[in-house]
Amino acid sequence: MLPVMLVDAHTHLLPDRLARAIRGYFEQHIVRDLPYPCEATRARECLRAEGVTACWSLPYAHRAGMASGLNRWMAEAFPASDPYVVAGATVHPEDDVPRVLDEALGELRLRVLKLHCAVGGFDADDPRLDPLWKRVSESGQPVVAHIGRSALGITGVAELGPVSRVAERWPAARIVIAHCGAPAVARTLALLRRAPAVHADLTPVVRDVVPLARRDIVGLEGKLLFGSDVPNTAVTIADALAVVRSWELPAEHEAAILGGTARALLA
Repeated sequence: MLPVMLVDAHTHLLPDRLARAIRGYFEQHIVRDLPYPCEATRARECLRAEGVTACWSLPYAHRAGMASGLNRWMAEAFPASDPYVVAGATVHPEDDVPRVLDEALGELRLRVLKLHCAVGGFDADDPRLDPLWKRVSESGQPVVAHIGRSALGITGVAELGPVSRVAERWPAARIVIAHCGAPAVARTLALLRRAPAVHADLTPVVRDVVPLARRDIVGLEGKLLFGSDVPNTAVTIADALAVVRSWELPAEHEAAILGGTARALLA
């Protein structure tokens, strides 16, 4: 049975040209025959059809100069009046970071940010991103951060060092570690336990769900968010949801993972 509220906190509803380029990369280098269409309108329809009642759409910039235009597209495609899609923003460290943030979080009023260290070729603690961490520490917008630098989407234990340093320096920054840092999941959970503002999403890595058991997350149920990576995933929403259901959590803990925590981070 589907929950009353299922928030997918990790989707990529992007401009069609960019979405098709990303899909082409996946098909050439990672995996073919992904089950979800890459075009934003069609992917959104699939999310609705599988019971998702709201989603975060997360853009990312692979080079300097593209974040501003992408952020503006997000705001136009998914305005604040859209009850379904929470439009995200991004920035690249080679940008004029304060200016991009002023536009994205001020003028455009985007509510969540995405950093993709692999695609952008940087670390979370890059000094050029200090204006971002300072700003979100004060304003509260969550930052979904893909930490690993591998083209396959995986994260090594050592790669958690930069985000750990960010959490130490900016303890109020609401960081959501994408894919629960898989396969460095144990180290990611350890960071969640010692850093009050750090969260993680349960988004699969292409073909693989995050390797977690019920015993692993005891005490962390309020710091985990459901995510799918639609449209760039081989794991269906139903299968990702079945993993959470298999833990047989108390109703309030399951509700937090499946939507409550995502909503709270935007409150």
